[in-house]
Amino acid sequence: MGANIKAIRARIKSVESTRHITKAMELVASSKIKRATAKMEQSRFYRSVMLDAFADLSSAKTMYSKARDASLPVLYIIVAGDRGLAGGYNNNIFRSSAVMMKENDIVLPVGKRAVDYYSGKKRTVVTKEFTSCEDMTSDGCSRAAYLIRDMYDRGEIGGVRLISTEFVSMLTQNPNMTHLLPLQKEGADETKPSVSVEYEPSAEAVLAALIPEYIAGVLYSSVCESFASELAARRTAMDAATKNADEMLDNLSLKYNQARQSAITQEITEIVAGANA
Repeated sequence: MGANIKAIRARIKSVESTRHITKAMELVASSKIKRATAKMEQSRFYRSVMLDAFADLSSAKTMYSKARDASLPVLYIIVAGDRGLAGGYNNNIFRSSAVMMKENDIVLPVGKRAVDYYSGKKRTVVTKEFTSCEDMTSDGCSRAAYLIRDMYDRGEIGGVRLISTEFVSMLTQNPNMTHLLPLQKEGADETKPSVSVEYEPSAEAVLAALIPEYIAGVLYSSVCESFASELAARRTAMDAATKNADEMLDNLSLKYNQARQSAITQEITEIVAGANA
């Protein structure tokens, strides 16, 4: 009986220690979420404008709007989290990517979990430089954008897709795929009158200069939204874990008290039996 009480006491101590960790992680996520969602809201408008504007520019007959050989690999920019313990946040991204990607497609991972995940896969990783969503800056997005533009110009890839997480609410975050290159008419506002645009010195040269700004802007907005989604998912997961720990502690405390009462009762019985003898 004594050994059972000791085991329950050790278990209670272990659960309490875990609860302190989950509660601390929940509080850290909560403290960051307001700033992250504000940053996300600010970047959403820019993303919307960029996607709409470049959907309009897809009518220009350039290398950036023409479909390419289907045998060329597609570059997937995969934005995942920096840490785990965020429920299904990272796994949802990886599962969605696996469904969309073909065997010869290549990856540009953003976020430590994405870099670690694809480093262990038999798939070409363009660069492992971008290991943090939280610390990803507009300058980092620009470097990634120029790298992608140069690969596209050289004909090394047939298209560019961006897979990230859409922030729906504090309780709901969904994987989302954005088609970046070649430019597509989809997404443009059909109610707007069509406008004939003349490019100087040429449409090719103008778009070559603008494409990195387009990719960088959409990528930066997606990173901001993904980071806010990661924090929301982690806060929800850690809140659930803390509540489960509380429930376990209640059950363990009840078992501990029952075991202790049984031990006391047994000791009293043995003393009485000894006195009678």
